[in-house]
Amino acid sequence: MPTASPETTPTPTSTKPTGKWNPVTITDDYGYTVTITEEPSRIISLAPANTEILFALGLNDSIIGVTEYCNYPEEAATKPIIGGYTTVNVERVITQDPDLIFAYYGNGEDLINHLRNLGYPVITLNSDSIDGTLHDIEIVGQATGKTTEAQELVDNMQGRIEDVKEKLKNVTTAPRTIHCMWTDPLWVSGNNTFQDEMIKIAGGTNAFNDVEGWGVVTLEKLLTTDPEIIIVDSGMGMGEGGTDILKNYFEEEARLQTLSAVKNNQVYVINADIMDRGGPRIVDCIETLAKIEHPELFGAQEDNTSSASSPGFSIIITCAAVCGIFFFRKR
Repeated sequence: MPTASPETTPTPTSTKPTGKWNPVTITDDYGYTVTITEEPSRIISLAPANTEILFALGLNDSIIGVTEYCNYPEEAATKPIIGGYTTVNVERVITQDPDLIFAYYGNGEDLINHLRNLGYPVITLNSDSIDGTLHDIEIVGQATGKTTEAQELVDNMQGRIEDVKEKLKNVTTAPRTIHCMWTDPLWVSGNNTFQDEMIKIAGGTNAFNDVEGWGVVTLEKLLTTDPEIIIVDSGMGMGEGGTDILKNYFEEEARLQTLSAVKNNQVYVINADIMDRGGPRIVDCIETLAKIEHPELFGAQEDNTSSASSPGFSIIITCAAVCGIFFFRKR
C-alpha cells in the first residue's frame, strides 16, 4: 500500500530570552503593524503551523499556549491548551497573560480584533504559498529575536528545494497528479495553492491546474482528467481493514477503476499535517512527492501504512473549506 513517511525536519535546542532587546516593528501578512518593545517570553500560538515554526526556531521555553490541534513536535502536546482553531477560549488566553500572540487567518477577524482590543500584540500569519511560508518564518524570527535561526532555517529549506530541482533539471516527463482532500464532494487542490507548487516542484503536473484555488470537481471531470498519481490526505478516517478512508474510496469505487492511478496502484496517502500545513515540514512533503512522482531519481516511496497525527484538525479544515469558509487571502 503506497504511502508517505518523510524525513523529519530537525528542531533546534531551545534558548531563553537574552534580556537584550531593541524594539522591533513588524508588518504581518494582513498589513497590520505591531511594535514589540520587549523580548517576548510568553508566546501563544493559535495554529499548528505557527507552533511548528516557533519550535523550529528554538522557542520551546517561551511557548505558554497552543491549540488542541498543535501536535508537532511531540513537546507541543505538553503546552497549555487555549482552545481549538476556531474556538479559542479568550479567558484561557487572559489567564496565560501572553506578551505576544501568533494568530492565523482562519482564527477569524472578530477574535483577532478582540485580542488586540484587550491590549495583546497579535501577529497574523497567512502562509498561502511556499514563499509565503518562508516569509512567515522570517517574520516570526524578527518578532522573537531569532533572526539568525530563522535565516538558517529558510536557507536550509531553500537548499533542499533546490536539490530536488537540480535532480529534475533533465527530466522531460511530468506525471499528471492530483491532491484530493475529500470525496463527497470531490475537493481538490487547484492552481495558486502551495500543494500545486509542491506537486510541480517535485516534478509532476497538477491535473487540476484549471481549477482556481481549492475547489470542488465532478466525477466526470475526474474521469476525463485521468490522473496518473492520486495523493490523498490522511486523517479523514479509517475504513474496513484499517485502510485510509480516502484511499479506500479511490481503490474500491467501481466508477474509478479505469483511472490510470488506480489501475497502476498509484494512490498514495500523505500525512495531512505536512501536506496542508504551511510550516517548515513542507520541504519534507516536497521530497516525499518527488519519490512518488520520480522514484527513478529519488528512490521508491516506502510501502507501509500512514495516518495523520491530527485527524480532527484535518476534518475541521476540510469541512470549513467545502462550506466556503476556508479561503486563503493572497499576499
